[in-house]
Amino acid sequence: MKTLFLAFAFISTSALAWGPTGHRAVGQVAERYMSSGALLKAYTLLGSRSLARVSTWADEVKSEPANYSHTYNWHYTDWPDHAHEHDESNSSGKLVSAIREQLEVLKNADASQEQKAFALKFVIHLVGDLHMPFHVGNGVDRGGNACKVLFHNEPVNLHSLWDEKMIDFTRLSYTELSQFVIQGRTKEEIQRWRTGDLTDWARESKNLRAAIYPENVKPVTEPLSAKQYCRTDITVAKEDMPKLAYDYSYQFMPIVEERIFQGGLRLAILLNEALK
Repeated sequence: MKTLFLAFAFISTSALAWGPTGHRAVGQVAERYMSSGALLKAYTLLGSRSLARVSTWADEVKSEPANYSHTYNWHYTDWPDHAHEHDESNSSGKLVSAIREQLEVLKNADASQEQKAFALKFVIHLVGDLHMPFHVGNGVDRGGNACKVLFHNEPVNLHSLWDEKMIDFTRLSYTELSQFVIQGRTKEEIQRWRTGDLTDWARESKNLRAAIYPENVKPVTEPLSAKQYCRTDITVAKEDMPKLAYDYSYQFMPIVEERIFQGGLRLAILLNEALK
Protein backbone atom coordinates (compact mmCIF):
# COMPACT_ATOMS: atom_id res chain seq x y z
CA MET A 1 0.00 0.00 0.00
CA LYS A 2 2.84 2.40 0.83
CA THR A 3 4.41 1.75 -2.58
CA LEU A 4 1.08 2.42 -4.28
CA PHE A 5 0.68 5.69 -2.39
CA LEU A 6 4.16 6.86 -3.34
CA ALA A 7 3.54 6.01 -6.98
CA PHE A 8 0.28 7.96 -6.94
CA ALA A 9 1.97 10.92 -5.24
CA PHE A 10 4.63 10.98 -7.94
CA ILE A 11 2.09 10.87 -10.76
CA SER A 12 -0.10 13.57 -9.23
CA THR A 13 2.70 16.06 -8.58
CA SER A 14 5.01 15.51 -11.53
CA ALA A 15 3.17 17.60 -14.15
CA LEU A 16 6.01 19.99 -14.55
CA ALA A 17 6.48 20.38 -18.28
CA TRP A 18 4.94 20.48 -21.72
CA GLY A 19 3.62 16.98 -22.23
CA PRO A 20 5.57 14.55 -24.44
CA THR A 21 3.98 15.83 -27.65
CA GLY A 22 4.86 19.46 -26.89
CA HIS A 23 8.43 18.70 -25.85
CA ARG A 24 9.05 16.53 -28.89
CA ALA A 25 7.70 19.25 -31.15
CA VAL A 26 10.11 21.76 -29.56
CA GLY A 27 12.99 19.38 -30.27
CA GLN A 28 11.90 18.84 -33.85
CA VAL A 29 11.55 22.58 -34.50
CA ALA A 30 15.03 23.14 -33.04
CA GLU A 31 16.59 20.70 -35.48
CA ARG A 32 15.10 22.72 -38.35
CA TYR A 33 17.05 25.82 -37.25
CA MET A 34 20.30 24.27 -36.00
CA SER A 35 23.51 24.47 -37.98
CA SER A 36 24.72 21.21 -39.50
CA GLY A 37 27.80 21.28 -37.27
CA ALA A 38 25.84 21.77 -34.06
CA LEU A 39 23.32 19.12 -35.05
CA LEU A 40 26.09 16.60 -35.77
CA LYS A 41 27.67 17.26 -32.36
CA ALA A 42 24.27 16.92 -30.68
CA TYR A 43 23.56 13.60 -32.38
CA THR A 44 27.02 12.34 -31.40
CA LEU A 45 26.40 13.22 -27.74
CA LEU A 46 22.93 11.68 -27.84
CA GLY A 47 24.02 8.36 -29.35
CA SER A 48 22.47 9.20 -32.74
CA ARG A 49 19.07 9.91 -31.14
CA SER A 50 17.12 12.97 -32.18
CA LEU A 51 16.36 15.97 -29.98
CA ALA A 52 12.70 14.97 -30.09
CA ARG A 53 13.54 11.47 -28.88
CA VAL A 54 15.43 12.65 -25.77
CA SER A 55 13.27 15.70 -25.04
CA THR A 56 11.25 13.94 -22.32
CA TRP A 57 14.21 12.25 -20.60
CA ALA A 58 14.50 14.96 -17.93
CA ASP A 59 10.95 14.16 -16.83
CA GLU A 60 11.37 10.41 -17.06
CA VAL A 61 14.32 10.39 -14.64
CA LYS A 62 12.09 11.75 -11.90
CA SER A 63 11.31 8.07 -11.32
CA GLU A 64 14.86 7.74 -9.92
CA PRO A 65 14.95 10.14 -6.97
CA ALA A 66 18.12 8.60 -5.57
CA ASN A 67 20.03 9.85 -8.61
CA TYR A 68 18.06 12.82 -9.88
CA SER A 69 16.12 14.45 -7.04
CA HIS A 70 18.54 17.39 -7.15
CA THR A 71 17.13 18.26 -10.59
CA TYR A 72 13.46 18.36 -9.62
CA ASN A 73 13.38 22.12 -9.03
CA TRP A 74 15.17 22.85 -12.30
CA HIS A 75 11.87 22.60 -14.19
CA TYR A 76 10.28 25.82 -12.96
CA THR A 77 10.90 29.23 -11.46
CA ASP A 78 8.79 31.75 -9.54
CA TRP A 79 8.16 35.28 -10.78
CA PRO A 80 5.41 36.89 -8.67
CA ASP A 81 2.76 39.02 -10.35
CA HIS A 82 3.93 42.19 -8.57
CA ALA A 83 7.67 41.77 -9.27
CA HIS A 84 9.13 43.68 -12.21
CA GLU A 85 12.48 41.88 -12.15
CA HIS A 86 13.17 38.17 -11.82
CA ASP A 87 14.94 37.17 -8.61
CA GLU A 88 15.65 33.46 -8.71
CA SER A 89 17.43 33.61 -5.36
CA ASN A 90 13.95 33.97 -3.82
CA SER A 91 12.43 31.20 -5.94
CA SER A 92 12.01 27.56 -4.97
CA GLY A 93 12.66 26.67 -8.61
CA LYS A 94 15.87 27.21 -10.56
CA LEU A 95 14.79 26.96 -14.19
CA VAL A 96 16.72 29.94 -15.58
CA SER A 97 19.94 29.28 -13.68
CA ALA A 98 19.77 25.54 -14.45
CA ILE A 99 19.68 26.24 -18.20
CA ARG A 100 22.64 28.63 -17.88
CA GLU A 101 24.64 26.12 -15.87
CA GLN A 102 24.01 23.26 -18.30
CA LEU A 103 24.92 25.46 -21.27
CA GLU A 104 28.24 26.19 -19.56
CA VAL A 105 28.87 22.45 -19.26
CA LEU A 106 28.28 22.09 -23.01
CA LYS A 107 30.80 24.85 -23.69
CA ASN A 108 33.41 23.47 -21.27
CA ALA A 109 36.22 21.74 -23.13
CA ASP A 110 37.17 19.85 -19.96
CA ALA A 111 33.70 18.35 -19.40
CA SER A 112 33.36 14.64 -20.19
CA GLN A 113 31.12 13.32 -22.96
CA GLU A 114 28.83 11.88 -20.29
CA GLN A 115 28.54 15.25 -18.55
CA LYS A 116 27.83 16.98 -21.84
CA ALA A 117 25.19 14.43 -22.83
CA PHE A 118 23.44 14.96 -19.49
CA ALA A 119 23.61 18.73 -19.93
CA LEU A 120 22.32 18.58 -23.49
CA LYS A 121 19.30 16.47 -22.59
CA PHE A 122 18.40 18.90 -19.83
CA VAL A 123 18.85 21.99 -22.00
CA ILE A 124 16.57 20.47 -24.66
CA HIS A 125 13.89 19.86 -22.07
CA LEU A 126 14.24 22.96 -19.91
CA VAL A 127 14.16 25.46 -22.77
CA GLY A 128 10.82 23.91 -23.65
CA ASP A 129 9.71 24.33 -20.04
CA LEU A 130 10.72 27.98 -20.04
CA HIS A 131 8.23 28.71 -22.81
CA MET A 132 5.26 27.15 -21.02
CA PRO A 133 3.69 30.07 -19.10
CA PHE A 134 2.95 28.13 -15.92
CA HIS A 135 6.60 27.10 -15.54
CA VAL A 136 7.25 30.73 -14.65
CA GLY A 137 4.81 30.61 -11.77
CA ASN A 138 3.40 33.24 -9.47
CA GLY A 139 4.79 31.46 -6.40
CA VAL A 140 1.32 30.90 -4.95
CA ASP A 141 -0.64 28.26 -6.89
CA ARG A 142 2.13 25.78 -7.75
CA GLY A 143 2.32 26.87 -11.37
CA GLY A 144 -1.40 26.40 -11.91
CA ASN A 145 -1.39 22.89 -10.41
CA ALA A 146 -3.65 24.12 -7.60
CA CYS A 147 -6.22 25.62 -10.02
CA LYS A 148 -9.15 23.26 -10.57
CA VAL A 149 -11.10 23.64 -13.82
CA LEU A 150 -13.30 21.56 -16.10
CA PHE A 151 -12.15 20.92 -19.66
CA HIS A 152 -14.95 19.43 -21.73
CA ASN A 153 -16.52 18.52 -18.38
CA GLU A 154 -13.42 16.62 -17.22
CA PRO A 155 -11.79 17.86 -13.98
CA VAL A 156 -8.20 18.94 -14.58
CA ASN A 157 -5.80 21.55 -13.24
CA LEU A 158 -4.66 24.52 -15.32
CA HIS A 159 -1.07 23.31 -15.47
CA SER A 160 -2.07 19.94 -16.92
CA LEU A 161 -4.45 21.65 -19.31
CA TRP A 162 -1.58 23.65 -20.79
CA ASP A 163 0.90 20.79 -20.55
CA GLU A 164 -1.08 18.19 -22.36
CA LYS A 165 -4.87 18.37 -22.46
CA MET A 166 -5.26 21.14 -25.04
CA ILE A 167 -2.53 19.65 -27.21
CA ASP A 168 -3.85 16.10 -26.87
CA PHE A 169 -7.35 17.26 -27.77
CA THR A 170 -6.05 18.19 -31.24
CA ARG A 171 -5.06 14.53 -31.85
CA LEU A 172 -1.86 15.74 -33.55
CA SER A 173 1.36 13.76 -33.47
CA TYR A 174 4.48 15.67 -32.49
CA THR A 175 5.67 15.66 -36.10
CA GLU A 176 2.35 17.14 -37.26
CA LEU A 177 2.40 19.69 -34.45
CA SER A 178 5.97 20.77 -35.24
CA GLN A 179 5.08 21.18 -38.91
CA PHE A 180 1.98 23.20 -38.06
CA VAL A 181 3.75 25.57 -35.65
CA ILE A 182 6.38 26.36 -38.30
CA GLN A 183 3.88 27.12 -41.03
CA GLY A 184 3.19 30.77 -41.76
CA ARG A 185 5.98 32.24 -39.66
CA THR A 186 7.26 35.41 -41.24
CA LYS A 187 10.91 36.46 -41.48
CA GLU A 188 10.06 39.47 -39.32
CA GLU A 189 8.58 37.28 -36.57
CA ILE A 190 11.50 34.90 -36.62
CA GLN A 191 14.02 37.73 -36.47
CA ARG A 192 12.17 39.35 -33.58
CA TRP A 193 11.96 36.08 -31.65
CA ARG A 194 15.67 35.44 -32.10
CA THR A 195 16.43 38.37 -29.79
CA GLY A 196 16.63 38.44 -26.00
CA ASP A 197 18.01 36.09 -23.38
CA LEU A 198 16.69 33.52 -20.92
CA THR A 199 15.32 36.16 -18.55
CA ASP A 200 13.56 37.96 -21.40
CA TRP A 201 11.94 34.70 -22.50
CA ALA A 202 10.91 33.95 -18.91
CA ARG A 203 9.34 37.42 -18.74
CA GLU A 204 7.27 36.55 -21.81
CA SER A 205 5.85 33.55 -19.96
CA LYS A 206 5.20 35.65 -16.88
CA ASN A 207 3.40 38.31 -18.93
CA LEU A 208 1.26 35.70 -20.70
CA ARG A 209 0.33 34.03 -17.44
CA ALA A 210 -2.21 36.57 -16.20
CA ALA A 211 -4.40 36.30 -19.30
CA ILE A 212 -4.76 32.53 -19.24
CA TYR A 213 -6.54 32.26 -15.89
CA PRO A 214 -10.23 31.84 -16.77
CA GLU A 215 -12.66 34.41 -15.38
CA ASN A 216 -15.94 32.49 -15.53
CA VAL A 217 -16.17 31.65 -11.84
CA LYS A 218 -17.87 33.16 -8.80
CA PRO A 219 -16.84 36.84 -8.38
CA VAL A 220 -13.46 37.12 -6.71
CA THR A 221 -11.93 40.37 -5.48
CA GLU A 222 -8.56 38.88 -4.57
CA PRO A 223 -5.50 38.93 -6.88
CA LEU A 224 -5.28 36.48 -9.77
CA SER A 225 -3.00 34.26 -7.74
CA ALA A 226 -5.69 33.82 -5.09
CA LYS A 227 -8.69 33.06 -7.28
CA GLN A 228 -11.24 30.89 -5.54
CA TYR A 229 -10.69 27.88 -7.79
CA CYS A 230 -6.92 28.12 -7.16
CA ARG A 231 -7.11 28.11 -3.38
CA THR A 232 -5.71 25.13 -1.51
CA ASP A 233 -7.53 25.77 1.78
CA ILE A 234 -11.02 24.97 0.45
CA THR A 235 -12.66 22.22 -1.57
CA VAL A 236 -13.95 23.58 -4.85
CA ALA A 237 -17.23 22.03 -5.93
CA LYS A 238 -17.44 20.89 -9.53
CA GLU A 239 -20.18 23.41 -10.26
CA ASP A 240 -17.88 26.22 -9.09
CA MET A 241 -14.96 25.30 -11.33
CA PRO A 242 -14.48 27.32 -14.53
CA LYS A 243 -16.02 25.39 -17.41
CA LEU A 244 -13.67 25.39 -20.40
CA ALA A 245 -14.17 23.86 -23.81
CA TYR A 246 -13.73 24.75 -27.48
CA ASP A 247 -13.78 28.49 -26.83
CA TYR A 248 -10.77 28.29 -24.50
CA SER A 249 -8.80 26.12 -26.94
CA TYR A 250 -9.72 28.40 -29.83
CA GLN A 251 -8.41 31.40 -27.89
CA PHE A 252 -5.22 29.90 -26.51
CA MET A 253 -4.00 27.10 -28.84
CA PRO A 254 -2.40 29.74 -31.11
CA ILE A 255 -0.38 30.87 -28.08
CA VAL A 256 0.56 27.27 -27.25
CA GLU A 257 1.74 26.83 -30.85
CA GLU A 258 3.64 30.11 -30.82
CA ARG A 259 5.43 29.23 -27.57
CA ILE A 260 6.38 25.79 -28.91
CA PHE A 261 7.81 27.40 -32.03
CA GLN A 262 9.67 30.05 -30.04
CA GLY A 263 11.05 27.37 -27.72
CA GLY A 264 12.37 25.35 -30.65
CA LEU A 265 13.84 28.36 -32.44
CA ARG A 266 15.58 29.60 -29.31
CA LEU A 267 16.80 26.14 -28.36
CA ALA A 268 18.49 26.04 -31.77
CA ILE A 269 20.10 29.44 -31.16
CA LEU A 270 21.45 28.35 -27.78
CA LEU A 271 22.79 25.04 -29.10
CA ASN A 272 24.34 26.61 -32.19
CA GLU A 273 26.37 28.75 -29.80
CA ALA A 274 27.14 26.08 -27.20
CA LEU A 275 28.10 23.37 -29.70
CA LYS A 276 29.99 25.44 -32.27
